[in-house]
Amino acid sequence: MSVDYNLITESSTGDIYNIDAGSITQGVAPDTTKPFRNIRIGFESLFNTMCTNLSITHKIYENTDFDLSEVLKTNLNAEWVVGTLLPADTSTASLGTSGTEKHDGLFQIDYYSKTGVGGFTDRIDSIANYFSRGMQITANGTVVRILNVSLGVGRRDGAFFVRNIDVSYYAVTPARS
Repeated sequence: MSVDYNLITESSTGDIYNIDAGSITQGVAPDTTKPFRNIRIGFESLFNTMCTNLSITHKIYENTDFDLSEVLKTNLNAEWVVGTLLPADTSTASLGTSGTEKHDGLFQIDYYSKTGVGGFTDRIDSIANYFSRGMQITANGTVVRILNVSLGVGRRDGAFFVRNIDVSYYAVTPARS
């Protein structure tokens, strides 16, 4: 049995497959039979690229541990982002032997920074600009289209300020039989 200990784009062998948004390609046939996994792979790949290009060193993926105390020991002005896929209900897009399903949802990015700084930082716009309206993300043959990007309400979380950037998406995939 294999378990993902890192981000989902890494298989148990460490290979990453057909991820266009992150400019990573390796020769494996597309697998459109796993739309839930592929949607997450696409977003996490682009999220990883965004963090690298914006020099955000602390990035957290779903279901991964993050030790904030270790970060704050070296940098009291630390910032970090958390990427979470929030799928909505899957709906039937078309019926028949070649039917399709529509997957809607949000990819939520929580941006954390020191209280008194994060509410108006330009980092929020820089993050949002990585997920532009109409953009397509492809992972393992599954195409995800970004509908829009919205800014959530800012709030305090202990000694930090957090604001979410919500990326609304949809994907149309072959229906499960």
